[in-house]
Amino acid sequence: MPDRVLVAVIAGATKIGVVLDATASVSVQLAALVDLVNTRLGELGEPALTAGPRGRWTLCWVDGSPLKPGLSLAAQGVSDGTRLWLRFAADTEARINVVEHVTSAVAAELSRRWPAVTPVWAARVGAGMVVAGVLAATALLGRWRYGHLGWAPAIYCGGLAALLLAAAAIILARQASRLARGVGDTLLLTGCLPLAVGAAAAVPGPMGAPHAALGLASALVAAVLVVRFTGRHIALGTTVIVTAAVGVVVGSVRMVLVTSAPILLAVVLLVSLIGMHVSPTVARWVAGIRLPVFPSASGQWIFEARPDLPADHAVASGQVATFAGPESVREVTVATDRAHSYLTGLLVATTGLVVVCSVGLCDPHAPRRWLPLVLAGLVAVAVLLRGRSFTDRWQATIFALAAVALVIGVAGRYVLGLWTMPALLAGVSAMVAVPVAGLVAGVVVPNRFYTPTFRKIVEWVEYVCLTGIFPLAFWLMGVLAAIRYR
Repeated sequence: MPDRVLVAVIAGATKIGVVLDATASVSVQLAALVDLVNTRLGELGEPALTAGPRGRWTLCWVDGSPLKPGLSLAAQGVSDGTRLWLRFAADTEARINVVEHVTSAVAAELSRRWPAVTPVWAARVGAGMVVAGVLAATALLGRWRYGHLGWAPAIYCGGLAALLLAAAAIILARQASRLARGVGDTLLLTGCLPLAVGAAAAVPGPMGAPHAALGLASALVAAVLVVRFTGRHIALGTTVIVTAAVGVVVGSVRMVLVTSAPILLAVVLLVSLIGMHVSPTVARWVAGIRLPVFPSASGQWIFEARPDLPADHAVASGQVATFAGPESVREVTVATDRAHSYLTGLLVATTGLVVVCSVGLCDPHAPRRWLPLVLAGLVAVAVLLRGRSFTDRWQATIFALAAVALVIGVAGRYVLGLWTMPALLAGVSAMVAVPVAGLVAGVVVPNRFYTPTFRKIVEWVEYVCLTGIFPLAFWLMGVLAAIRYR
């Protein structure tokens, strides 16, 4: 009698071939079998099997009669090629709690409505307190370094960062529970902030572009290492990488060429707008998603090789001949999730840079202060309308929030810069009117059907705004005047 048997396990709507031990009892193999089947279902993109509140897993014949859990497969006549049904048998017996007194029922109900402190909750609260303490300490050290010269803030921030990163590495290296991994990730991300501040404070002299460049470079390297070695926090890491890279370039240019702030802000604004539009392509490229090979107009079958590819090719002995493409559905799913995270990080970074640059350009004391206002208005409209191109609600919300934040930031800077009654009234009115308009649009727009003509008009408005941004930015930088008086 063979020790193993190859059976076809029916799980949901999928049939999976599994090799089982023919001599061991069925009950001993059920737990591992359920895990194996769920893993295979995940690779195929099918929903996993779930257990009910009460009951047990059981192997059944195709007619639904269960196998005896205490006997082996061979003892019950299971041979190679037999089809078995893996299902969860619910417990039909109903059990209720025995209540001896009304106070017991009240206590149980209150405990269910307001749960007590659990280990997970305690760990989250403790991690939150550590994050708050580190952020406050780092902010105070940075403020002290901004007003005083010395090495004390840099040394203290470096020691604090080393302590946090070492603790995070020890926790994550143990591969413990999900709770421990969450605490380790929190310490790891928190330790990157004092690391960047310590690197910036280590540069001698008053705070300026060199300090910002070195601090952002440290944050850039830390974000790359976190994404590379953990494989998590991709969206946050991408945001930090893009923002820090732009900051390093701007700080270096400011330090070497002593370029004026309006020119740097305008250039970063234009680059961010371009990056915002090419973010989907960049995210797909970074995630490693290859575009599918579609058939030509001649009617070639979609799964056939392209005319420019060989119909067959030689491979090493023992390998399978495959063309370039995804290996499994699971690979495509993982790559898609990574591309979504990369895209979210790119959108947050580019829209954040657009908001910062637009607010920075709107100087209320500039000689032509109307020009940055017009530029900021066109940018806000273009960013708001750009959200139509994204189906994910979080990504579309990023554009709406960026447009509103841009208007509020510009209005707030004019109010604080001019500090007059007309500026105050106009600024606070804009701060209130724009979110109210967003609320009205959020209630009305999703509940209405718009004709293709109206959609095309909205698209043209976006293109007009994008077309006007570049000439106004060149005008603000003085490029047009330099060309004219060359």
